[in-house]
Order: sequence, then structure tokens, then C-alpha cells
Amino acid sequence: MSVENAAAFAIIGSILCLVLREYQKPQAVLLAAGVTVLLLLGMLPEVQRIVQTASGIFSQSGLDSGYFSVLCKAVGIAWITRLGTDLCRDCGEGAIASAVELCGRICLTVLALPLFLTVAETVMEVME
Repeated sequence: MSVENAAAFAIIGSILCLVLREYQKPQAVLLAAGVTVLLLLGMLPEVQRIVQTASGIFSQSGLDSGYFSVLCKAVGIAWITRLGTDLCRDCGEGAIASAVELCGRICLTVLALPLFLTVAETVMEVME
């Protein structure tokens, strides 16, 4: 999907949400979520290109492929967390949005634990 198509789709969806919000707020929220999901699905080929290019660069660097996997997962967690937070805030649910942010931070911390352990082990080896 081109940026022009994505922008046009988003603008039309936003206008429809604005009109629908006047009469049926719950349906407007569902429409906003639907438009968001469709936009993201339309961008999947571009995301695949990014991942393939980054994977190629990463494999040429000689680093462990596990690091690239962690990086991809971290970016995915950040994007999903932001999307969930924004949708919750659009619904007027600030407390739930904050909880989603906290969940994202916890998931990122858990994901990064093996990297922290590797760095700690390396530092300990250097200090010996």
C-alpha cells in the first residue's frame, strides 16, 4: 500500500469515525480499530521488506542471529503497545492505556533479560 492510499484511507476512516461518534460512540471505536487493523495489514509487505533487508545486513555483520530476533520482537512489542495505548486513550480510558504501557515495558524487560545476562557474563569475564 502506498503512503497516498494509506493516508486517504486513514482520512476517510477518521471522518467516518468523527461522524459516527456523534451518534454511536461504541461503533466509532470499533470502526477506528478496524481502520487501524486494515492499514497495518496493508503495510505488511513493506514490513516484510524491512525485515528481509535488516536480516541480510545483520547476517553479514557476523553477529548472533538471536540478537536480530530480539530486536524484531522488541520493535513489534513497542508498536503493538503504542497502538493499544492510543486506542485506549481514544476511548477515554487513560488508566487502561497506562496499564497497556506498563505491560509493554514488562514484556520488553523480560525479552531483554538474556541480553542483560550475556553482557553481565562478558563483563565478569573481562574483570577476571
